[in-house]
Amino acid sequence: MSDTTQQPDLPTLTAKAEELKDLDSLVTEKEVELAALKFARKELTEIEIPTLMREIGIESLELTGGSKIAIQEFVDARIKDPVTAFEWLRETNNDSIIKNQITINLGRNEDSMADEIINKLKRENGIDAEVKVTVHNQTLKAFCKDALSNADLAETLPREAFGIYQGKRAKISQK
Repeated sequence: MSDTTQQPDLPTLTAKAEELKDLDSLVTEKEVELAALKFARKELTEIEIPTLMREIGIESLELTGGSKIAIQEFVDARIKDPVTAFEWLRETNNDSIIKNQITINLGRNEDSMADEIINKLKRENGIDAEVKVTVHNQTLKAFCKDALSNADLAETLPREAFGIYQGKRAKISQK
């Protein structure tokens, strides 16, 4: 009985490696193109169209085909200075949006330890756990939007610590 399966040859492997190299270059090129498109879209939605609509004096416009363009206020935020941001949230009694995340690094076959509490792990097993204090991104955006519309909170809100970026954005809705 003879073996009829063929082994891949070096020219085929070389061709596939070149194909991979070409695809990697194409992916990089397309990622650069996508970044440029996203930037152009942002300029249109956050600067050019809102400016034109404000100058014309309109809030919305129905387009051909039944779609509509309207200007909407937005708030984006991401915590840049956690110490200042969390301290402010606690001082203003808004710390309910803060979440604590505990990460425990366990080795192989230590699954049962995962159910024990962090203090017991440190005290009895010598396992260090990392505590990460966070606010979910969508919760943060919603909170900052609400805080900016509350005169008492807006006055003391440390905008840089929360990385607040706000403005108006054009949005097209389909019919």
